[in-house]
Amino acid sequence: MRNAITIGTILTAAATTATAILFGVAITIAVSGQTQATPAFAQKTGKACGACHTTPPALNAAGKKYKQSLGK
Repeated sequence: MRNAITIGTILTAAATTATAILFGVAITIAVSGQTQATPAFAQKTGKACGACHTTPPALNAAGKKYKQSLGK
């Protein structure tokens, strides 16, 4: 007998793939910490927002270097 691919098999594979993708996205969101710059941080450091940002929330080179230093 030939191997038959049924619509049920295709739907099961699609559902499994979608579940895996959603699970991956959920884990990524849960693990990645959300950090946000605030005017209070700028006041605390005495630096303007532009010292680390181009157009917020985008970081310039100094902001990227500082962000990397937080992980060490």
